[in-house]
Amino acid sequence: LVQRGAEVLLMPSAFTVPTGKAHWHALLRARAIESQCYVLAAAQVGRHSEKRQSYGHSVVYDPWGKLVADAGGYDGKGLSGVIESQQDESSPVRVPSIIMSAIDLDKLASIRERMPIQQHRNNSTHSR
Repeated sequence: LVQRGAEVLLMPSAFTVPTGKAHWHALLRARAIESQCYVLAAAQVGRHSEKRQSYGHSVVYDPWGKLVADAGGYDGKGLSGVIESQQDESSPVRVPSIIMSAIDLDKLASIRERMPIQQHRNNSTHSR
């Protein structure tokens, strides 16, 4: 995707609480770093049924892997700092919620210039 000009990756999800706690942030941070893109990930949060609860944590990671926005989720409020006036009693964070973050394309270009990992890729293993 980066070879085709991607600068922002969008990733929707509905991770369950156990898999979200174990993998959500690690996977997104890794995608941001390895692709040197901003990662914007929308995530469902709350109880959907007696047997299913989603982890939440809609987030934004920058191309260096820094968490710059987090709407919170099952295990806390994240960076949003918003918990008051819940509308859904099964959710630990306010739902629905919106997070916003600046996308700094100069920062993205600087990171790619200082660490040119895309130039080191073997294109034969990353075919169309």
